[in-house]
Amino acid sequence: MFQWVRKLPALPLKCLLPLPLILIAFGLFGEQLTNRVLSLSFVGLDKLQADNTHPKTQLAIAATVIQADVEKQPEYTEVEIETANSHFKKLQFAFPNLGSKSVKAILARELNLDATGEELRVGTQIKGQLSFSIQGILAEIHKHKGVTKIKIEPINSVIKQLELEFPVTEIDRLKDTLTQELGLSRQEIGRLVSYRINNYRNPK
Repeated sequence: MFQWVRKLPALPLKCLLPLPLILIAFGLFGEQLTNRVLSLSFVGLDKLQADNTHPKTQLAIAATVIQADVEKQPEYTEVEIETANSHFKKLQFAFPNLGSKSVKAILARELNLDATGEELRVGTQIKGQLSFSIQGILAEIHKHKGVTKIKIEPINSVIKQLELEFPVTEIDRLKDTLTQELGLSRQEIGRLVSYRINNYRNPK
């Protein structure tokens, strides 16, 4: 049955010695090399798809400022605003260091404020239409409190992060709420939102 093997010319032993090493190297690195090649082949397509995965939305805001903090960094100025009387709880902005007047003007445009007036103070009424593209949404469900905290991360915007809160803990109702608030489809909501369920009470 295996007589044809006997007819093969005998190979020198030194030619067979590297064979186990080659097989081991292929077993260890073959999959990584294959994945690398495949990923390089579709870089252009992945980049094109990524550019189309950030839907745009508009959010109407009407709230009262309860705290406003300004923190200057070497490359940008961060403004954090906490609000009440609204499902908006916190807004974070990141502005290039263009000077306080420019920051005030951009804030005035975003929140419909008087650009020549005083800086944000407790009790200031803000009202505006925020427009941005969404990079991702985190929904943290607190069942014991009966609320869900939403963190929205915009992309390519002076808005760094938005935090909202809704009196909803069921996933389906939450999807309906976000669909209505953000003006997006349920498919887009399903793709953008990550969920975290918190069933523990705060000891404080």
